Amino acid sequence: MTPRLGLYEKAICFNLDWGAKLELARSSGFAFLELNIDAADNRLPRLYRGNEAADLRRAVEAEGFPVETMALTANRGYPLGSETAAIREKGLDIVKRGIAFAHEAGIRLIHLAGYDEHGEKRNPRTERLFFNSITACVREASAAGVMLAVETMDTPFMASVERIMTLVRMIDSPYLQCYVDVGNITASGLDPVKEIHVGGRHIVGIHLKDTKPGVYRDIPFGEGTVNFDLCLQALVSIGHNGFYTAETWSYDNESFHCYLPKVSAFLLPKLENAYKGETL
Repeated sequence: MTPRLGLYEKAICFNLDWGAKLELARSSGFAFLELNIDAADNRLPRLYRGNEAADLRRAVEAEGFPVETMALTANRGYPLGSETAAIREKGLDIVKRGIAFAHEAGIRLIHLAGYDEHGEKRNPRTERLFFNSITACVREASAAGVMLAVETMDTPFMASVERIMTLVRMIDSPYLQCYVDVGNITASGLDPVKEIHVGGRHIVGIHLKDTKPGVYRDIPFGEGTVNFDLCLQALVSIGHNGFYTAETWSYDNESFHCYLPKVSAFLLPKLENAYKGETL
């Protein structure tokens, strides 16, 4: 049985309504959509509008096409370990609202951007503040029955699965797990196969994207240095059958939509080949 392949919402132009987005993802060969909540564009207000989650749920029911996961990346702008209390509290509020949104919309998994702070602002205190914030978020998530996962990022703080697993072990909750971006790991110069084995059964979702050393996005699939076949073989070997999502960006250019079937055509045979003969 081959796991389902989802599509990152930012691969689709923002101005389309929910029904059109879901239909485009389906017609492009994907099995679900991953919602994106980001602070750098107009997606964050979704969490502050009372009817947005209900509207999404109705669209999912009408189209018969699911939104399974949420990429909550807004904490790039509002890091959970910021020494500025107002920024940190805003970051916490965003995650708590994201959990409430997921609960109402029927989204099962939220993966978080693992930033305690940015650049030179980072220090041991920001790490402690981040731990405290994540602990509070996990309490909120467990009450709602929504799973959180920290994603391997493009900065050293949470670049490796080992760093995430240290946090997972410290908090020790089934509602906090690991989300692996094989592109980020490869671009950071780490071995994704080794990293996958470090995470083991705590890995609940995968971002599939191509990258090059030090270049974390906008590399067309098949033109980077990510060895998808080896990564998928490693995931099969640890028994992973969680979410897979193709991550790519349209930058609101409608002509990019023509590329989406090529993405699924590139990745689906690799998934099928990796899981061939597996009984999941």
